[in-house]
Amino acid sequence: MRKIIYLSTLIVLTQLNALAQKETAWWHFGFNSGFNFNSLSNVTASDGTIVTDMPESISGPLYTEEGCFTLSTYDGQLLMSSDGRTVYDRNGNVMTNGTGLLGGSSATQSGIVVPKPGSLTQYYIITVPQALAAGGVCYSVADLSLNGGLGEITSKNNVILSGTVYENIAAVPNTNGKDYWLIHRTAQTFYVWAITSAGISATPHQTITSSLITTVTSSYVGEIIVSPDYTKLVTCTWAGYQIISSDFNPATGLISDIKVQSFPLYPFGGSFSSNNKYIYVASGYNGSARAYVNTWDNLRAGVAFTALSNGITNLRRGMDNRLYGTSALASAKPTKNIYVVLNPDDGGTNIKYFPDYLKGTGYLGLPTFAAGFIRIIPKEQPFACTAHNRTYSVEVDLSGGNAPSQLVWNFGDGTPNITQTVNSTQSKYSQVHSYPNSGIYTITITPYKGDGTTIDDITMQANIVNCTLKSNRMTRSELLNSKQQ
Repeated sequence: MRKIIYLSTLIVLTQLNALAQKETAWWHFGFNSGFNFNSLSNVTASDGTIVTDMPESISGPLYTEEGCFTLSTYDGQLLMSSDGRTVYDRNGNVMTNGTGLLGGSSATQSGIVVPKPGSLTQYYIITVPQALAAGGVCYSVADLSLNGGLGEITSKNNVILSGTVYENIAAVPNTNGKDYWLIHRTAQTFYVWAITSAGISATPHQTITSSLITTVTSSYVGEIIVSPDYTKLVTCTWAGYQIISSDFNPATGLISDIKVQSFPLYPFGGSFSSNNKYIYVASGYNGSARAYVNTWDNLRAGVAFTALSNGITNLRRGMDNRLYGTSALASAKPTKNIYVVLNPDDGGTNIKYFPDYLKGTGYLGLPTFAAGFIRIIPKEQPFACTAHNRTYSVEVDLSGGNAPSQLVWNFGDGTPNITQTVNSTQSKYSQVHSYPNSGIYTITITPYKGDGTTIDDITMQANIVNCTLKSNRMTRSELLNSKQQ
């Protein structure tokens, strides 16, 4: 059953960081390396400690020393991954039309994937080139309703910001529960764009410049790091030995109160702790890989970072709220070794080392993810077998003063629409439908008010497959209950 709440004609969406939080379940990075957080086991660290619930080390399709990004579904199924140049589907094959993107695998953050607001199947892939290369900040569109759910790039390399750009990108959910903010920094200037159902804004929502930021050669290197509560930003200026921090308002999309703090080495990237209290930064390469920690309050007050551990080139928070770090030799060679910060919410003093953990090797880059994801989640996932009836349900809140008088169902397979009357004593409405052929179908339910005007459509997807399991339909539904399978 899917609950749709009507308040002043708006559908209230659910923010997933309060629910499944599995869009970051799969990581692809480095030279054919990765993690699968859906598969956990106990692993012995170098000091003999048994660490529970470590993610499975996997082989991935990427071959990149830095930039990479991955996206999974809200229930943890892989959708795509990329180094900024080539997009790979969930099976690790090149997505249709998925080559020739203008990101750079040697960019600190070569790109990011953001669900397109208002769509269940389309995603914006925003890319950034490396080392001041041509191309600018661009976006492409991936549609995962195509090619049997494996996806296709339907639009490529549309320019958001032309000219000289830097190697960073971030995306933050808008507190309106529907849209996103896209953030990029070049030299002393921050840009914020609005991502809505209408697209990515042609002109920046905000442009803000700070003369406190040092501009030097190679200052284009360094990540943008966003806090889990979306209110804090940290960016790294690698050659400038600077950490730039600022406040961010996810409701207005505005950056404010930019401050600069010196850093003892070359700041490359890092992560916040899940409680938003601590910021961890790793120094990358040049034979000086090391992790540092500071509290947000101390950083803003100008207090210096504290060194934690040598050998860590970058850190990223996993869906288990631990920090996972890559490691490189002093000669800047990739390794199979990783570090894990087990207590990032308490200052990061408990760090474990796992030699030869990776299937491939890792170096500097770890996947860039949006700070959070907004999605409509059906409580009952509409899986069904061909030629079998399935009940599709919604729930309507009649208390908002703007309840519909009827629902019109369209099952996306060419069959006639079905009109259903809404009455004041019933909130749950359903229809039974059978699809004759396999495929992914979009079910659209249009609510009509008494005066004949419509309220926003309700959409869900039905994954119809030719079932081969010899058991009852309920068992099949439990075993295969997602359109990504």
